[in-house]
Amino acid sequence: ATEIPATTTEISAVAESAGQLGIATDDVLSFTRTMIDLGNSTNLTADEAASAFAKFANITGTAAEDYGRLGSTVVALGNNFATTEADIVAMSTRLASAGTLAGLSESEIMALATAMSSVGIEAEAGGTAMTQTLSAIESAAAKGGDSLQQFADVAGGSATEVVQLWSTSPITAIQKFIAGLGQLDEKGESAVLVLDEMGLSGVRQSNMLKALGLAADQMTGAVNTANTAWQQNTALTNEANKRYATAQSRLTMMQNAYNNLKVAIGDAYTP
Repeated sequence: ATEIPATTTEISAVAESAGQLGIATDDVLSFTRTMIDLGNSTNLTADEAASAFAKFANITGTAAEDYGRLGSTVVALGNNFATTEADIVAMSTRLASAGTLAGLSESEIMALATAMSSVGIEAEAGGTAMTQTLSAIESAAAKGGDSLQQFADVAGGSATEVVQLWSTSPITAIQKFIAGLGQLDEKGESAVLVLDEMGLSGVRQSNMLKALGLAADQMTGAVNTANTAWQQNTALTNEANKRYATAQSRLTMMQNAYNNLKVAIGDAYTP
């Protein structure tokens, strides 16, 4: 409480929720610090961040020492794209299961969520639509045949290349497919008809893929930003430090120190 502008009561509340959400006892302190930093630096509250990140980490198997990397990735993406940290986290949670099964890393799932939310796709609809799309690519890569060739034609490669990419770098396969969709009109083809032929014709799914195709550069940029932020692991700390350097934050920390002193004196003279 003397290092960050949050009271001991607020810190304890986040720690309590971390325990309820299944965060290991040894990891509660680092998790709590990360969530409070997010609450002070983004449009997420600490409690919202704790709930969403715990669920995301449980699905993806994120290691405890990487909680800060998750926070830094979200902050970097929120700072650089036309979306908010709350929207990114909401979409990431929806995509976590399908993305993990497809072989995407945590930062790649968040990058995909950023690209989707930055073009106005909502978490509930987008999560379902992207899950269906990832399942369709997985099925095509496994079964081969015409469906695989259709994906390959859109992605601008051979069926063999798509299968290899899907097994080694699924996010690259998704990027090539999305970019290919965005270039269909330039080639005189209709994205709507192509998606219909591929069986990706659900309204939500089709709208999502067309929107992503028209903003394919957003996805590429989001993937690069997310991977860099994950590696550097500094964006959240830098953002939080800016907030903690304000006069208001310093006064709050001073008040916390004073309260701690009162508690210490009270403990020393009890009864």
